Formats: sequence, C-alpha cells, structure tokens
Amino acid sequence: MKAWWAGLMVVMVGLVIAFHALAADPLRVKSDQWLEVRRPTGQVIYSRGQTSQPVHNGMRLKSVGDTITTKQASSVVLGIDRGTGFVKVAENTTITVQKLETGNKGQRITELQVLSGQVNLQVRPLTHNASRVEIKTPAGVAGVRGTEFGVSVQNDGKMGVGTKKGAVATSAQGQTVLVKAGFQNLTIPGQPPSAAVPLREDTRLNVTQLLARDRQVQIVGTVDPVNLLLINQQPQNVNSNGRFDITVPLPSNRKLEATVLTPLGTKQLYQLVVP
Repeated sequence: MKAWWAGLMVVMVGLVIAFHALAADPLRVKSDQWLEVRRPTGQVIYSRGQTSQPVHNGMRLKSVGDTITTKQASSVVLGIDRGTGFVKVAENTTITVQKLETGNKGQRITELQVLSGQVNLQVRPLTHNASRVEIKTPAGVAGVRGTEFGVSVQNDGKMGVGTKKGAVATSAQGQTVLVKAGFQNLTIPGQPPSAAVPLREDTRLNVTQLLARDRQVQIVGTVDPVNLLLINQQPQNVNSNGRFDITVPLPSNRKLEATVLTPLGTKQLYQLVVP
C-alpha cells in the first residue's frame, strides 16, 4: 500500500510540475511555421551549424539557427508562412532564424537576426494582438505588426530603419522609438534609438578627399548615416554623422566603385577616379 501511495504522489508531483511549466511558457514551439526561399539570384547559401549548401526555390527554413547568406551581386526573397509577408534580402547579407513559435492561443512569433547587410520587409496586418515579426541586430530590434520597411546593418552593428508604410518600433537599451511611415532613424550599439526624422532616401556620396599614396588610396567623405557604403563591394563603416575616412588598395586602373544603399533598398553606384 505504501509503495502504491508513493507512486501516486510521484505522478501527481510530475503533473503539477508540467502544469506550471506550461503556464510559465505558454509559447510552446511547434513545427508549423517556416520561411520559404523564393527567387534566389546569384550565390545564395543556406547553412546550419557546419553544414551549408546552395539554396533552391521552394526550400523551407523551419528551425532556429537556419541561416541564409547572400554573396556579392546576389539576392533572395523569403516568404513568411501563411501569407504573413516576405523579406527581401539584399547582397552581402546574413539573416538567421532566431524564433519561429506558435502560442497556445494562436499567436505567431517570427524573429530574424541580421548581423550585417540590408533587408526589406512587407508584412500584412497581424490578426492576433500577441503576434509579432521582428528583426534583431547588434544595435537593437525593429518590430512590426503590419507595414513595409527596411533595415540596414553596418559591419559595426549600426542599424538604420526606414519606414514606407505603417509604423516600426525600434528598441534598444530599454527605450523604444516609433518610426512611422515617411520617417527613418539610426540605432548605435550601446545607445538608445535616435529620434525619428523625415525619410530622406538620400543616396548622395560626398567625397571630400581622394588621395593616393604607396599603392593605397584614402577616401574621406559623407553619406546619410542610415545608409550602407561599399567600396569595391566591400562594406565600410560610417560614423553617427555619416562621415567616413577609409584606406583601401589602389587598383591598377586607378578606378574605384562605390555603392550607397538605403534601408529601403534604393541603390546608387559611383565610379571614383583617383587622380
């Protein structure tokens, strides 16, 4: 009899623990969410852990850690399941699944991490109050419930956000700034988001110095600080005011290609001729 009671108590304790675990974590991960690869162009690589392979149209990302990397002159579109929306991934970008969850009340959570590069999202209005789609970067988080917006991430983690429709909540260091349609802002790692300012979509490249010495060339200038700057396809960092002072190898033809890319994906190419 004692053994029977002891066994019953073990079962009851187990049920109580399981109940509290479910109550504490209502978002139980399910396998019915995914991102679908669409229209890959150029060299687009899927990786997970030590495994990697070229993507193909229709491939699905279903697990935390699934990563897509686009190389130079490459791009891909990731469709979010059930027609929620899609993510346009620009060249030289790495995007990783951090969370794909469905709650017990139907809320759906999609969290993606972008360490560097540029993405553009179009997300329909989410029907559940607790559902969310978020882009996480080294500087902070951009979260939406239904909008069209873009995110640029420099190699040092700075995050530029531009909103075309709806509104985006940018969060960092315990503070949140709402970026409404027609506005943009910048978030620097370790700092709260900047105030939102009118969207510029300004692709101008202002070069104030182009100086060759010892088979290298120093380039000094400014761009809009939310933009990405590439010199000969190599990403460069700019400061919070958009200023840059970089030194790169001098090509034999003394010509450099510069690319300016906005958070919304507008791109402008420049050819710099070194005197």
